Amino acid sequence: MSSDLQPGNTAAARAVPPEVLMSLQDVEKDYVTEAVTVHALRTVNLEIHRGEFVAMVGQSGSGKSTMMNIIGCLDRPTRGRYILDGIDVTHRSNDARAVVRNRLIGFVFQGFNLLPRTTALENVELPLVYRGVSAGERAKRALKALQSVGLADRLHHTPNQLSGGQQQRVAIARALVTQPPLLLADEPTGNLDTRTSYEVLGLLQDLNRKNKITIVLVTHEPDIAEYATRIIGFRDGRVRLDQPVTKRRFAADELAKFEAELEERSA
Repeated sequence: MSSDLQPGNTAAARAVPPEVLMSLQDVEKDYVTEAVTVHALRTVNLEIHRGEFVAMVGQSGSGKSTMMNIIGCLDRPTRGRYILDGIDVTHRSNDARAVVRNRLIGFVFQGFNLLPRTTALENVELPLVYRGVSAGERAKRALKALQSVGLADRLHHTPNQLSGGQQQRVAIARALVTQPPLLLADEPTGNLDTRTSYEVLGLLQDLNRKNKITIVLVTHEPDIAEYATRIIGFRDGRVRLDQPVTKRRFAADELAKFEAELEERSA
């Protein structure tokens, strides 16, 4: 294990069982300006286990985006502890948190964030470049990741030669290529049409079920949250809801129903 990924001193933190992938302990986040202090998160205690598919929901200003930034090691809590895969990342430097992000977290964003003049294969290879992986090994792993999302026939296409759904699949492959234990998806269907949204949600469900990848999906849409297995709701910087999804939606079923309705209308 890299020295940047060695477990930190967690003596002051509560013990975290090995099946818990992430633990947030009394986490608070304040944003201070000259005029006011904004309490974005207020005493959040939360555990997410390996293999869970969790949806974090809340309207603008609820605290869910701040929580996503802390979970993704893009920001630090003002107070409290954040333990990820046994590593206390709470007070690590920016460079050390960048190493954690590269090794432990795959990101999928609403806007895809692909390099426009770069092929699908090269886009997926990018996180491995930062790791110093050899060119041959990068290509091998990127090909495998693209195959896993159904894009083996689009390796040398640039983003402008791909549909929105295909671009999001490339982004998911890029997030998976380092084999991280956590996939963090921020509004992954926000720029997609209905059919493509079902396809992407179905892919995420398959990755969670078949590959046991832990997924945290951030959304402001309650119906999208129903594709997860657990919903965590934020309001006013606090966790106001934390419960299993009792009537889970399955994207493959919704897609079949959607296509049947389109066929019926066109008949």
